[in-house]
Amino acid sequence: MKKLLFIIAVILIASCEKEPSSKGKLNPNALISIRPAAGVKSYLSAKEIVKNTWDMNWYNSGVAGTALTRGFSAAQRDTVNVRLLMWGTDIINQEGKYTGEFIEGIDFILRKAIDLNAFPRVYDTIAYIPNSVITEARGKIVTAFADSNFVEVYRLFDVAFTFTPITGAEWRTLKKAGQN
Repeated sequence: MKKLLFIIAVILIASCEKEPSSKGKLNPNALISIRPAAGVKSYLSAKEIVKNTWDMNWYNSGVAGTALTRGFSAAQRDTVNVRLLMWGTDIINQEGKYTGEFIEGIDFILRKAIDLNAFPRVYDTIAYIPNSVITEARGKIVTAFADSNFVEVYRLFDVAFTFTPITGAEWRTLKKAGQN
């Protein structure tokens, strides 16, 4: 039922965003999509990754000295359109100001919960968002935001972020080689 209400809310919000101006207006209820990268083959399908992602973990030294984490509720796992959803306020807050906690981060991994009762909790890496994807999206979003082109900002929210499937061991090898 929650999922149905969430989808209805998304549709209503999207239908209200029809703006004749090329610049549009600020929408505090906008969503950010994290979609699978095109053409990537993996041990897990993109849909399995969306279904199993418990949280996303990343670093932003300007905000915290440790890893930052944000979870995904069932309503934020869109298995129909195969994407994870975040709130637009993770980039533009309710007051309409740019916030860099998410988009200025690095080393984004999507994790599956293995044992939440263990201490510390046990997770496994199942995908990552390449730093190059975040950097490119940040540049385009910041430019569109500075130009008050919110239609473009929200279009980028929907298409700019992509994940690539990866195992924990593969992630560690990639990081060690400096190839993220």
